[in-house]
Amino acid sequence: MKYPFISPLLSGLVMPGLGQVINRQIIKGFILIILTTIIFLGIFVKVLLDLSAVMGQVMGPDLTLGPDGFSKIITAVRARDLSLLYGLVVVGMGVWAYSVVDAFIVSRRLRGSEREEG
Repeated sequence: MKYPFISPLLSGLVMPGLGQVINRQIIKGFILIILTTIIFLGIFVKVLLDLSAVMGQVMGPDLTLGPDGFSKIITAVRARDLSLLYGLVVVGMGVWAYSVVDAFIVSRRLRGSEREEG
């Protein structure tokens, strides 16, 4: 690999697992991409379900918020159990960090082996 910083940048800024694909670790890369997608969808669905429940409580049958509607929404969201959401975020951050570090280490190893060969 000519530029070993490309794969960690791709894993960190574009999509976790993309750096592994660039490093020719196709299966590991696709597993990380699928895992990241599942975690992202889990976070998205959890947020939508919580907001839907909160909006149903706060708005009521007339579907209006009123002048203090935003503060009611914030209070209702804080009252909900968000432990699943926090867990998904922590796991997602762990997958992201692993992807970046692994892409960097493997790209450095590949660069070292290319220097020895050529």
